[in-house]
Amino acid sequence: MIRMEDIAISQPILSAVAAIDEYKGYWQGKGGIGSAIGNRLKEKALNESVASINNKIERHNYYQVLEQIFNHYEQINFSENTIKKLHKLLFADSLIEEHEKGEYKKRLNPVYSKTIDGRPIDIFFETASPFDTPQLMRKLFEWEHMCTENRSCHLLIVTALFMVQFLIIHPFQDGNSRLARAVAMLMLLKSGYDYLQYTSLEAAIEDNKEEYYRCLRQTQNSLVEKHPDYGEWILFFLRTVQRLQKRLQDQDSGQSDDYSELPELSVQILRLSEQKERITLREATDKTQANINTVKKHLAALVTDGWLIRKGSARGTWYVRAK
Repeated sequence: MIRMEDIAISQPILSAVAAIDEYKGYWQGKGGIGSAIGNRLKEKALNESVASINNKIERHNYYQVLEQIFNHYEQINFSENTIKKLHKLLFADSLIEEHEKGEYKKRLNPVYSKTIDGRPIDIFFETASPFDTPQLMRKLFEWEHMCTENRSCHLLIVTALFMVQFLIIHPFQDGNSRLARAVAMLMLLKSGYDYLQYTSLEAAIEDNKEEYYRCLRQTQNSLVEKHPDYGEWILFFLRTVQRLQKRLQDQDSGQSDDYSELPELSVQILRLSEQKERITLREATDKTQANINTVKKHLAALVTDGWLIRKGSARGTWYVRAK
């Protein structure tokens, strides 16, 4: 299992961790984003994450796994049992054997290099044996819990190392790569990087698949040495997170004008709310020249979708922009 003395922290790794945490601090200070924008970004991230999956059933199941993580990560207990439940959900509608859903592998499952159309060519790397897998997974979780409780290693690095060890063990008969990325996202969200739910880790790795496999294989090959080399993998993982942050930053910079899906009257009301500290039903009606009952419905919808916040009550009601 991973030994702390084998984790060499280079200057590029330190710089990447510092940059990621700086953005995390910015996001926390910013106060997040409105629920309407957040829901749209989350939906976009989910769709990007399953876009490369051709099989309709597999695409649906993976969407459900990620949706479960995005919506309930705070309540999800990080344990072997949780991982098994997520694997079972990943194959809920699949035709694989029922005893393989949510249970560790019973047969060898080496990772193969494949042709463009998916046919195996040769073994890319050997994975753990079915006999060793339960013990290796138990030790991996013990290591993660120790690091989390003792703060003996930065949580970003813990996540990177957990992910690569999971991939090397390949604990389930199938679905390990997708599950590894889903689990990594779960760990990041639970570690306070909750803004990453608005981005797609899957898409970011898919865009850098060659580097992903190179670093994975390099790490796997180094495990036979006295001091395994995790450096390239850690750096790849951290730079992937930075790419996610860059995508979110680009989206965030234009979010105030992202009214493309809203009715014209709702857009007029929001434009008005940008100009004034607070608006009332009467002001919105006067400025838009719309029917008062129609304006009332649009205001209610904007509150429900997280664009506006309602203050006061009855005739003293006013509305302010959500942060």
